[in-house]
Amino acid sequence: MSRCLIFLYIILLSGRSESWSAREVIHQFNHDHRLQLNIYLDCNDVELQIGQEVPNLLVNSTAEKIKILGRFSSHSLIIACFKDSTRNRTLNGVKELLWGLQYLPMLFVVESNIDFYFQEALSYGFVHVLALNLMNGSLYTYKPYPKVEVHQIKDMQKFYELTKLRNLQGQVVRTSVETMTPRCFRYRNRYGQLIYAGYMYRMVKEFIKTYNGTEEHVFGYVDTIPYKEGLAALKNGEIDMMPRIIHALQWNYFYRSHILYNIKTYIMVPWAKPLPKSLYFIQPFRSTVWITIMVSFVYASIVIWWIRFRQQGSSSLSQSFMDVLQLLFLLPLSKIWHFNMGTHQVVSFIVLFVVGFMLTNLYTAQLSSYLTTGLFKSQINTFDDLFREKRTLLVESFDAEVLHNMTKEKIIQKEFETIILITSIEEVFKHRKSLNTSYAYEAYEDRIAFELSQQRYLRVPIFKILKEVYDQRPVFVALRHGLPYVELFNNYLRRIYESGIWIKLQEDSFLEGIASGEISFRKSQSREIKIFDKDFYFFAYILLGMGWCVSTIAFSLERWRFKYSVTNVLHEG
Repeated sequence: MSRCLIFLYIILLSGRSESWSAREVIHQFNHDHRLQLNIYLDCNDVELQIGQEVPNLLVNSTAEKIKILGRFSSHSLIIACFKDSTRNRTLNGVKELLWGLQYLPMLFVVESNIDFYFQEALSYGFVHVLALNLMNGSLYTYKPYPKVEVHQIKDMQKFYELTKLRNLQGQVVRTSVETMTPRCFRYRNRYGQLIYAGYMYRMVKEFIKTYNGTEEHVFGYVDTIPYKEGLAALKNGEIDMMPRIIHALQWNYFYRSHILYNIKTYIMVPWAKPLPKSLYFIQPFRSTVWITIMVSFVYASIVIWWIRFRQQGSSSLSQSFMDVLQLLFLLPLSKIWHFNMGTHQVVSFIVLFVVGFMLTNLYTAQLSSYLTTGLFKSQINTFDDLFREKRTLLVESFDAEVLHNMTKEKIIQKEFETIILITSIEEVFKHRKSLNTSYAYEAYEDRIAFELSQQRYLRVPIFKILKEVYDQRPVFVALRHGLPYVELFNNYLRRIYESGIWIKLQEDSFLEGIASGEISFRKSQSREIKIFDKDFYFFAYILLGMGWCVSTIAFSLERWRFKYSVTNVLHEG
């Protein structure tokens, strides 16, 4: 048996007559492509001498529709047997069978009218097609562009060369050019010329240019294509490629290119408002530290007053207060009282001096840092913070529906339902692009990076991105069903992405957005950093006033105590 196969293979390579049999073609396909499965569609009544070199699957188009994608190996050969009476049904069966895999090799076994089958094959996007005429054993294929040209095949190598698509021959490629920054947008340059930009659009445009296609714009003067209209245009074949990120929608309206990666959706929230500078004085330490310092201060004052009173018979509480204050703040003392009052008082002095040295330097260092960088109110860092602050999340109707489905499936927190505000997509774009701090926004990471690039040179940013991932979707180019050059486009797309050109196009789109006026760099309100202003000294004046009040009260108490003691002495005398 093996000798017969080798002999047959030698005959196929060395030369042969123009008559082919289905088994010879199938065997050649299996050998050249190392196929793993042969699928026979509507071939029950046709004698094809089915071989056993690879597994075979017999399918009937009248039965339940099945798809190869996701169920069987994509390394398969489709053999479709046509009859004049059932050819439309069989063509629909091939279309369903090869959904998403229209670039697989296929053999049409026909009785007549070869041109009709090739025209239909092109409309479904089938390029690698061989047609075997059972009447005379002739084998044919076709070139799709610029018009269908039928070629008779005498050698399989010629078939591979003819069906390897490299040139679109001016074929029209219809693309959408809506404003969907930074993937696709348009503007007029200084000469009044209409320019189309965006990294996904540039990538599609270069594909059309590289492979000699003709670019045609659909919805050319529509800023944002309504979702329903865009999907209907894709489904009806009015758009060949849509350079934007779109939800899969179960592939009912379109098919996809090669998936490059999963893009994440984040939420951008306004940066926290600056804290009034009048509060800077109390910010270096927490409230617990301030309370500890005050309690320790009072305790040290009372202890020193009591020591003096026990040793000298009299003591001034205000003097002890001032001595402790001077030690803690490293101020020069009015007199050196601790060296003549014993070891314990020297230890007290050392402890107060060291603690005061540490607290004073730590406080001044923290205050200097805050004056340099600025202080802000509590930042929103998580979704829980977003819910607690009750920030309004501005979304359009389609995103609101997606959000509802995700909360229903418990992908994200149900609290999102309580903070959303639904409006038109134009309003969302307007407020988000202008960095309106009245709302929070959700968007894909490329769009957020594009719009937040406006605050690159700001001293304090206007918005920040929450690190938690809100959603993620696959990145692909939406293609109409049955696009003949989908395999060519996928190979091109992989090379663009793997070579780093994709990232370069993204960076260029950011700069072009600035140059076109789509976005603009924001400027800080002033070049000078105003540190010491009236707001800054406001709290200092309050502290000064409080100090005067406390000192007045202490002075009054001391005076009352002195008068009371003098009165008692006079009465006793």
